[in-house]
Amino acid sequence: MDVTMKFGGSSLADADRIHHVTALIKDQIAAGYRPRAVICSAMGKTTNSLLSAGDFALEGRVNIDAIRTLHNNALDEFDCNEGVRNEVTALLNECEDMLNGVRMIQELSPKSLDQLVSYGERCSVRIVAARLNQIGVPAQAFDSWDVGMLTDSNFGDAKLLAESEDAIRNAFQNKIDPGVVAVVTGFIGQDPNGKITTLGRGGSDLTATAIGAACQLDEIQVWKDVDGILSADPRLVKTAVPVEDVSYEEASELAYFGAQVLHPIAMQPAMKYDVPVRVKNSYNPSAKGTVIKKRVGPAPRLVSLWIYV
Repeated sequence: MDVTMKFGGSSLADADRIHHVTALIKDQIAAGYRPRAVICSAMGKTTNSLLSAGDFALEGRVNIDAIRTLHNNALDEFDCNEGVRNEVTALLNECEDMLNGVRMIQELSPKSLDQLVSYGERCSVRIVAARLNQIGVPAQAFDSWDVGMLTDSNFGDAKLLAESEDAIRNAFQNKIDPGVVAVVTGFIGQDPNGKITTLGRGGSDLTATAIGAACQLDEIQVWKDVDGILSADPRLVKTAVPVEDVSYEEASELAYFGAQVLHPIAMQPAMKYDVPVRVKNSYNPSAKGTVIKKRVGPAPRLVSLWIYV
Protein backbone atom coordinates (compact mmCIF):
# COMPACT_ATOMS: atom_id res chain seq x y z
CA MET A 1 0.00 0.00 0.00
CA ASP A 2 1.47 3.35 -1.10
CA VAL A 3 1.00 6.11 1.47
CA THR A 4 2.10 9.49 2.68
CA MET A 5 2.86 9.77 6.40
CA LYS A 6 2.73 13.10 8.21
CA PHE A 7 4.24 13.72 11.65
CA GLY A 8 3.65 16.87 13.68
CA GLY A 9 5.93 18.69 16.06
CA SER A 10 4.92 16.74 19.16
CA SER A 11 5.78 13.49 17.39
CA LEU A 12 9.22 14.92 16.55
CA ALA A 13 9.81 16.79 19.81
CA ASP A 14 13.40 15.67 20.37
CA ALA A 15 15.95 13.00 19.49
CA ASP A 16 14.07 10.30 21.42
CA ARG A 17 10.85 11.04 19.54
CA ILE A 18 12.65 11.08 16.17
CA HIS A 19 14.18 7.71 17.05
CA HIS A 20 10.69 6.42 17.87
CA VAL A 21 9.11 7.82 14.68
CA THR A 22 11.82 6.51 12.35
CA ALA A 23 11.55 3.07 13.97
CA LEU A 24 7.78 3.31 13.51
CA ILE A 25 8.24 4.09 9.81
CA LYS A 26 10.53 1.07 9.44
CA ASP A 27 7.95 -1.13 11.18
CA GLN A 28 5.19 0.18 8.89
CA ILE A 29 7.31 -0.71 5.86
CA ALA A 30 7.77 -4.22 7.26
CA ALA A 31 3.98 -4.41 7.66
CA GLY A 32 3.48 -3.75 3.94
CA TYR A 33 3.17 0.02 3.69
CA ARG A 34 5.32 1.95 1.24
CA PRO A 35 5.73 5.58 2.31
CA ARG A 36 6.32 7.56 -0.88
CA ALA A 37 6.64 10.69 1.25
CA VAL A 38 7.08 11.39 4.95
CA ILE A 39 6.01 14.95 5.77
CA CYS A 40 7.59 16.52 8.83
CA SER A 41 6.79 19.53 10.94
CA ALA A 42 9.48 21.39 12.86
CA MET A 43 10.84 19.69 15.97
CA GLY A 44 8.73 20.30 19.07
CA LYS A 45 8.06 23.98 19.71
CA THR A 46 10.64 25.22 17.20
CA THR A 47 8.13 27.24 15.19
CA ASN A 48 7.01 29.10 18.31
CA SER A 49 10.64 29.62 19.29
CA LEU A 50 11.39 31.12 15.88
CA LEU A 51 8.40 33.45 16.14
CA SER A 52 9.64 34.57 19.56
CA ALA A 53 13.15 35.03 18.16
CA GLY A 54 11.69 37.37 15.53
CA ASP A 55 10.00 39.45 18.24
CA PHE A 56 13.22 39.58 20.26
CA ALA A 57 15.17 40.68 17.17
CA LEU A 58 12.80 43.62 16.76
CA GLU A 59 13.69 44.52 20.35
CA GLY A 60 17.39 44.37 19.53
CA ARG A 61 18.22 40.88 20.80
CA VAL A 62 19.26 37.89 18.70
CA ASN A 63 19.52 34.51 20.39
CA ILE A 64 18.75 31.10 18.91
CA ASP A 65 20.83 29.10 21.40
CA ALA A 66 17.87 26.94 22.48
CA ILE A 67 17.02 26.12 18.87
CA ARG A 68 20.64 25.25 18.12
CA THR A 69 20.85 23.05 21.22
CA LEU A 70 17.70 21.10 20.31
CA HIS A 71 18.97 20.29 16.83
CA ASN A 72 22.60 19.74 17.81
CA ASN A 73 21.51 17.30 20.52
CA ALA A 74 19.70 15.27 17.86
CA LEU A 75 22.71 15.40 15.53
CA ASP A 76 24.94 14.24 18.39
CA GLU A 77 22.54 11.56 19.57
CA PHE A 78 22.46 10.01 16.10
CA ASP A 79 26.14 10.73 15.40
CA CYS A 80 25.12 12.23 12.05
CA ASN A 81 27.74 12.51 9.34
CA GLU A 82 29.52 15.74 8.52
CA GLY A 83 27.39 16.42 5.47
CA VAL A 84 24.14 16.46 7.44
CA ARG A 85 25.72 18.46 10.25
CA ASN A 86 26.97 21.04 7.78
CA GLU A 87 23.54 21.38 6.15
CA VAL A 88 21.73 21.89 9.45
CA THR A 89 24.41 24.23 10.78
CA ALA A 90 24.30 26.29 7.57
CA LEU A 91 20.51 26.65 7.90
CA LEU A 92 20.79 27.73 11.54
CA ASN A 93 23.55 30.20 10.68
CA GLU A 94 21.39 31.61 7.88
CA CYS A 95 18.52 31.93 10.35
CA GLU A 96 20.72 33.84 12.80
CA ASP A 97 22.03 36.10 10.03
CA MET A 98 18.46 36.87 9.02
CA LEU A 99 17.54 37.76 12.59
CA ASN A 100 20.53 40.10 12.78
CA GLY A 101 19.15 41.79 9.67
CA VAL A 102 15.77 42.14 11.36
CA ARG A 103 17.50 43.64 14.39
CA MET A 104 19.32 46.21 12.26
CA ILE A 105 16.47 47.34 10.01
CA GLN A 106 13.78 46.95 12.71
CA GLU A 107 11.31 45.33 10.35
CA LEU A 108 9.87 41.84 10.03
CA SER A 109 7.51 41.68 7.04
CA PRO A 110 5.13 38.75 6.40
CA LYS A 111 7.49 37.60 3.63
CA SER A 112 10.47 37.63 6.01
CA LEU A 113 8.43 35.93 8.73
CA ASP A 114 7.61 33.03 6.40
CA GLN A 115 11.28 32.57 5.63
CA LEU A 116 12.12 32.74 9.33
CA VAL A 117 9.73 29.99 10.42
CA SER A 118 10.75 27.77 7.48
CA TYR A 119 14.08 26.93 9.12
CA GLY A 120 12.37 24.59 11.58
CA GLU A 121 10.97 22.24 8.95
CA ARG A 122 14.08 22.47 6.81
CA CYS A 123 16.30 21.34 9.69
CA SER A 124 13.83 18.68 10.83
CA VAL A 125 13.63 16.78 7.52
CA ARG A 126 17.39 16.57 7.21
CA ILE A 127 17.74 14.98 10.63
CA VAL A 128 14.82 12.58 10.08
CA ALA A 129 16.16 11.50 6.67
CA ALA A 130 19.62 10.95 8.15
CA ARG A 131 18.20 8.77 10.92
CA LEU A 132 16.11 6.72 8.47
CA ASN A 133 19.22 6.01 6.40
CA GLN A 134 21.08 4.95 9.55
CA ILE A 135 18.46 2.32 10.41
CA GLY A 136 18.37 0.90 6.89
CA VAL A 137 15.52 2.85 5.29
CA PRO A 138 16.78 4.67 2.15
CA ALA A 139 15.62 8.27 2.48
CA GLN A 140 16.31 11.73 1.07
CA ALA A 141 15.34 15.13 2.48
CA PHE A 142 13.48 17.56 0.24
CA ASP A 143 12.31 21.12 0.65
CA SER A 144 8.67 21.04 -0.42
CA TRP A 145 9.15 23.24 -3.49
CA ASP A 146 11.56 20.65 -4.87
CA VAL A 147 8.67 18.18 -5.02
CA GLY A 148 6.21 20.64 -6.56
CA MET A 149 4.56 22.55 -3.67
CA LEU A 150 4.06 25.82 -5.54
CA THR A 151 1.93 28.60 -4.05
CA ASP A 152 0.70 32.12 -4.56
CA SER A 153 2.38 35.05 -2.80
CA ASN A 154 -0.09 35.45 0.06
CA PHE A 155 2.55 35.22 2.78
CA GLY A 156 1.32 33.68 6.01
CA ASP A 157 -1.64 31.94 4.39
CA ALA A 158 -0.55 30.92 0.90
CA LYS A 159 -2.69 28.77 -1.37
CA LEU A 160 -1.44 26.04 -3.67
CA LEU A 161 -1.37 26.95 -7.34
CA ALA A 162 -3.30 24.78 -9.80
CA GLU A 163 -0.07 23.78 -11.53
CA SER A 164 1.25 22.37 -8.26
CA GLU A 165 -0.66 19.15 -8.81
CA ASP A 166 1.13 18.31 -12.06
CA ALA A 167 4.45 19.46 -10.60
CA ILE A 168 4.07 17.08 -7.63
CA ARG A 169 3.05 14.19 -9.85
CA ASN A 170 5.99 14.82 -12.19
CA ALA A 171 8.47 15.00 -9.30
CA PHE A 172 7.40 11.66 -7.84
CA GLN A 173 7.15 9.95 -11.22
CA ASN A 174 10.37 11.19 -12.76
CA LYS A 175 12.71 12.65 -10.14
CA ILE A 176 12.33 10.61 -6.95
CA ASP A 177 13.41 6.97 -6.82
CA PRO A 178 10.34 4.96 -5.74
CA GLY A 179 12.64 2.91 -3.51
CA VAL A 180 13.63 6.02 -1.54
CA VAL A 181 11.44 7.67 1.09
CA ALA A 182 11.11 11.39 0.32
CA VAL A 183 11.23 13.25 3.64
CA VAL A 184 9.45 16.52 2.83
CA THR A 185 9.05 19.79 4.71
CA GLY A 186 5.45 20.36 5.75
CA PHE A 187 3.74 23.76 6.10
CA ILE A 188 5.94 25.63 3.58
CA GLY A 189 6.02 26.23 -0.16
CA GLN A 190 7.45 28.62 -2.71
CA ASP A 191 5.83 31.34 -4.80
CA PRO A 192 6.52 32.04 -8.51
CA ASN A 193 9.29 34.45 -7.51
CA GLY A 194 11.11 31.77 -5.53
CA LYS A 195 10.14 33.24 -2.15
CA ILE A 196 9.30 30.91 0.73
CA THR A 197 5.67 30.91 1.84
CA THR A 198 3.71 29.23 4.63
CA LEU A 199 0.40 27.50 4.12
CA GLY A 200 -1.43 28.70 7.21
CA ARG A 201 -3.48 26.56 9.58
CA GLY A 202 -3.27 22.86 8.76
CA GLY A 203 -0.35 23.53 6.43
CA SER A 204 1.58 20.32 7.11
CA ASP A 205 -1.59 18.27 6.69
CA LEU A 206 -2.16 20.02 3.37
CA THR A 207 1.35 19.06 2.24
CA ALA A 208 0.52 15.42 3.00
CA THR A 209 -2.87 15.42 1.28
CA ALA A 210 -1.62 17.38 -1.74
CA ILE A 211 1.14 14.85 -2.36
CA GLY A 212 -1.04 11.84 -1.62
CA ALA A 213 -3.82 13.07 -3.90
CA ALA A 214 -1.60 14.22 -6.78
CA CYS A 215 0.11 10.82 -6.80
CA GLN A 216 -3.25 9.07 -6.20
CA LEU A 217 -1.80 6.92 -3.43
CA ASP A 218 -3.77 4.35 -1.48
CA GLU A 219 -3.90 6.26 1.80
CA ILE A 220 -2.83 9.49 3.47
CA GLN A 221 -1.74 8.95 7.08
CA VAL A 222 -1.72 11.79 9.58
CA TRP A 223 0.08 10.71 12.74
CA LYS A 224 -0.92 12.63 15.86
CA ASP A 225 -0.84 12.00 19.62
CA VAL A 226 -4.36 10.55 19.93
CA ASP A 227 -5.85 7.22 18.82
CA GLY A 228 -8.03 8.87 16.20
CA ILE A 229 -11.10 11.08 16.16
CA LEU A 230 -12.82 10.53 19.50
CA SER A 231 -16.53 10.22 20.22
CA ALA A 232 -16.29 13.09 22.72
CA ASP A 233 -13.78 15.41 24.32
CA PRO A 234 -11.78 13.09 26.65
CA ARG A 235 -11.19 15.98 29.03
CA LEU A 236 -14.94 16.11 29.62
CA VAL A 237 -16.04 12.55 28.94
CA LYS A 238 -13.83 9.80 30.39
CA THR A 239 -15.54 7.12 28.31
CA ALA A 240 -14.69 8.77 24.97
CA VAL A 241 -13.53 6.25 22.38
CA PRO A 242 -12.10 6.53 18.85
CA VAL A 243 -14.59 6.21 16.02
CA GLU A 244 -13.80 3.88 13.13
CA ASP A 245 -14.57 6.29 10.31
CA VAL A 246 -16.14 9.61 9.40
CA SER A 247 -17.00 11.19 6.08
CA TYR A 248 -15.06 14.07 4.58
CA GLU A 249 -18.08 16.29 5.22
CA GLU A 250 -18.33 15.26 8.87
CA ALA A 251 -14.62 15.86 9.39
CA SER A 252 -14.93 19.28 7.76
CA GLU A 253 -17.80 20.19 10.06
CA LEU A 254 -15.84 18.99 13.09
CA ALA A 255 -12.89 21.15 12.10
CA TYR A 256 -15.18 24.13 11.61
CA PHE A 257 -16.33 23.77 15.20
CA GLY A 258 -12.76 23.61 16.49
CA ALA A 259 -11.97 19.91 16.68
CA GLN A 260 -8.34 18.91 16.21
CA VAL A 261 -8.98 17.15 12.92
CA LEU A 262 -7.74 17.98 9.44
CA HIS A 263 -8.45 21.56 8.43
CA PRO A 264 -11.12 21.66 5.70
CA ILE A 265 -8.62 23.12 3.22
CA ALA A 266 -6.25 20.24 3.91
CA MET A 267 -9.00 17.75 3.06
CA GLN A 268 -9.80 19.25 -0.35
CA PRO A 269 -7.11 17.36 -2.33
CA ALA A 270 -8.09 14.06 -0.69
CA MET A 271 -11.76 14.67 -1.49
CA LYS A 272 -10.98 15.53 -5.11
CA TYR A 273 -9.40 12.13 -5.77
CA ASP A 274 -11.22 10.18 -3.05
CA VAL A 275 -8.03 9.20 -1.24
CA PRO A 276 -8.82 8.09 2.33
CA VAL A 277 -7.10 9.89 5.21
CA ARG A 278 -6.27 7.88 8.32
CA VAL A 279 -5.65 9.65 11.64
CA LYS A 280 -3.25 7.53 13.74
CA ASN A 281 -1.37 7.79 17.01
CA SER A 282 2.43 7.90 16.82
CA TYR A 283 2.52 7.05 20.55
CA ASN A 284 0.28 4.00 20.01
CA PRO A 285 0.83 2.78 16.43
CA SER A 286 -1.07 -0.48 16.97
CA ALA A 287 -4.34 1.47 17.27
CA LYS A 288 -6.29 1.37 13.99
CA GLY A 289 -7.08 5.09 14.07
CA THR A 290 -9.95 6.81 12.29
CA VAL A 291 -10.43 6.82 8.52
CA ILE A 292 -11.84 9.94 6.84
CA LYS A 293 -13.37 8.84 3.56
CA LYS A 294 -16.20 9.21 1.11
CA ARG A 295 -19.48 8.15 2.67
CA VAL A 296 -21.43 5.59 0.64
CA GLY A 297 -25.13 5.73 1.46
CA PRO A 298 -26.82 7.38 4.45
CA ALA A 299 -25.22 7.18 7.87
CA PRO A 300 -26.16 8.50 11.32
CA ARG A 301 -24.52 11.76 12.33
CA LEU A 302 -21.97 11.59 15.10
CA VAL A 303 -23.99 13.77 17.46
CA SER A 304 -21.63 13.50 20.43
CA LEU A 305 -18.76 14.66 18.27
CA TRP A 306 -20.50 17.87 17.33
CA ILE A 307 -21.20 18.61 20.98
CA TYR A 308 -17.97 17.71 22.71
CA VAL A 309 -14.99 17.85 20.37
